[in-house]
Amino acid sequence: MEVNVVIRGEEKFQAFIEENATIDLEAAKQDLQEQFLADEKANKYVLAADKSKDGQEHTKAYMGVCLTYDAQGTQIGGGKAYLDKGQEPARKDITIVFM
Repeated sequence: MEVNVVIRGEEKFQAFIEENATIDLEAAKQDLQEQFLADEKANKYVLAADKSKDGQEHTKAYMGVCLTYDAQGTQIGGGKAYLDKGQEPARKDITIVFM
């Protein structure tokens, strides 16, 4: 499945990572994507204690939206449930906004 991630307010996320993390920004983005895909209703990024400079867990709030599409490019869950039967997700477009 193809996953496209767009981060708005990335400079705020970058500042958070530079201040608190021992990992670089690219690794943090990958971690953020994995956390979001695990729970699409989550509203904060959790920097694990083993990845932080001070050994403490840190969080950064965000707002995330995920749109899922089938192989033909039709949005799944777009309000027409009768169209969603049997469709397998082929692409997810994720937008994460740090405020």
